[in-house]
Formats: sequence, structure tokens, C-alpha cells
Amino acid sequence: MAPSWKESHGHLPVTVDPVQLAERGARLTGTLPLKSMPRLTQGSLEGSGDVSVDLAFEREEGQQVYVMHGTLRVALRVTCQRCLETMQLNLEAAPWLLLTKSGARLEPQEGDADLLVADKPLSLSGLVEDELLLALPMVPMHAPDQCTAKVRAANVVRGAAPDRAER
Repeated sequence: MAPSWKESHGHLPVTVDPVQLAERGARLTGTLPLKSMPRLTQGSLEGSGDVSVDLAFEREEGQQVYVMHGTLRVALRVTCQRCLETMQLNLEAAPWLLLTKSGARLEPQEGDADLLVADKPLSLSGLVEDELLLALPMVPMHAPDQCTAKVRAANVVRGAAPDRAER
């Protein structure tokens, strides 16, 4: 039997109680403004735009195990660290979190998702921002075939740049 989802489209709440959402089998779908995520915009050249959010909250059958999973997407303007040109980074995160209240005992299983203790309502934008920061590459770069640094390096090899030995 398929779970019944209660969906929220468009306007997403500022705070959420993930365990309560999992009890109800809720799904949140919509967008959050990128400007509400200062740590993520700090590394971006532009702080405008929206983050696409699609999160499902579930309770495992017969257990006190709650799960949050879904997809988060955002397009960021960043600096390529190879050529130092502006580039668009299409960032996608697929969080899979086990939810619990403090004091609850969960036996960790190998390969389990990360654990999130949710005793009180959490900032949805903070939760989404955390997951996107974890998905952010350490060194953003164009694909090698799209980077202008490759073109410059090829010109140096072909002799387009002055040879240091001639100085």
C-alpha cells in the first residue's frame, strides 16, 4: 500500500518538526530563497535565486525510526578555481537522514544514513543549507573540456607564450 503524502507546494514553512512530519507521512515540495542561506551565498558570486526542495518524511513500519529523504537543487554562480572565470554550478543534494528525539536509542547499522536529533522545530532553510554545503565541491571547476585554462595551457605548449630560457 502506497503511503499517502500530504504535500506543500510553493510556500514552504520557516520551521519544521521533522519527527512530526514523519509521523504524518508528509512531503514538502517548493522553493526557498537562496538569500535565506548566508553560508551558502558567501561562496557564491550572486545571492539571488531559489533552491528547489522536495523532501519526504516517513516512519518505518512498527519502529520508532523516522526518515527524511529527497532532493535539493540550486544553481550557483561561482568562480572556477582552475581558470578563475565565472561559472554556473548546478548543485544537487540527496539527503537521507534518520530522525530521532534526544534520549531515544537507535542502534547504528553499517551503511545507515546520518542521524539528526530533532527535539524542537528546526529552521527549514538551515537544514537545506546544511545539506547543500555538504554537497558543495571543495574546489569548484569547469569540466576540463569547457575550461579556458586548458586553452591557455595548450597555447603555452605550442610556443605561443615566450620561452623562459630566452630571457
